[in-house]
Amino acid sequence: MRSPKVFWLRQDRVDHGNQAFRVVRRGSIGLRAPDSCPLSQLIARESSLHKTFYVFWALFDPKYSEPGMNAGEVIEALRHEHRSCAWPGETLERCDLVTRHTIGSIGQSFVTAYALTEANADRAIAGEIAYFAALGQPFEWKLFSFDRPPDLLQRLTNAGFTIGEREAIMIYDLQDGLAPFKSPTCEVRRIEREEDLRDFRLLAEEAFGKDYSPTTNSLAEAIRKGEDGHVAYVAYLDGQPASAGRLYTSPNSQFAGCYGGGTRPQFRGRGAYRALVSARAHATHRSGARYLLVDAMPTSRPILQSLGFTHVADTSPCDSPA
Repeated sequence: MRSPKVFWLRQDRVDHGNQAFRVVRRGSIGLRAPDSCPLSQLIARESSLHKTFYVFWALFDPKYSEPGMNAGEVIEALRHEHRSCAWPGETLERCDLVTRHTIGSIGQSFVTAYALTEANADRAIAGEIAYFAALGQPFEWKLFSFDRPPDLLQRLTNAGFTIGEREAIMIYDLQDGLAPFKSPTCEVRRIEREEDLRDFRLLAEEAFGKDYSPTTNSLAEAIRKGEDGHVAYVAYLDGQPASAGRLYTSPNSQFAGCYGGGTRPQFRGRGAYRALVSARAHATHRSGARYLLVDAMPTSRPILQSLGFTHVADTSPCDSPA
């Protein structure tokens, strides 16, 4: 990947995901930059200069990112599919200001922003809280760094939402080829029989510390119906299940979603997660989808970057008030 174009920027205000920044001093590379840059295009580290707080930002122009990858186009495609394309087992309800997503097989609902502004965001948030409270159901507001208005995180916090750990949206464009995804160094199995889901469930529950029976039931239902839009994979080391994850694909989507990737502590650092990603990359290529998508925690992000994934945005789970 070519070197990024670099600037010194000073932070004007703190928002979530779409901060506005004023260019203080351009780097020696030299580039005519916009006066305001969205966070989805930026990577930051803090520094101090002459007792003034600065943020050092590397601005990735699409021409300078991974071959074939245009972060702006990918984000627009994601925004479009949040409104128009359902994963297997998911239903969409397109409201005026938001989109409601319901995964009936596991009894989960989440909301994504659609047409929010500073004028209507608080009303929309209150409306979703009231809607799900009437149903007696909790829900998640899935917040993205490209959402509007820029202070949406603070508005959700003020409304009583519990904000989860931010995850990096990592994308690999399969038009760049499968060269990074070499043959796995361990056995990886696509789970095609209900009885084999036992390994997946036990491993996932050990890795993440929560009940995976709803997800396992959803996978079992897909197997019974002969559907392949939601599939589990398990990597084995020393004859034992070491890492597990899932893959969502849809004939209507440009994206395939890698979710639930976790590795048992005693097997970390031995390539099981990398093998699991590689197996799902090849499956995504066969499905015809263009992009492989991962919502990555800090532990998996370096592995994905080494495989050629690009960080295009961030997402945070926001759980509704009790």
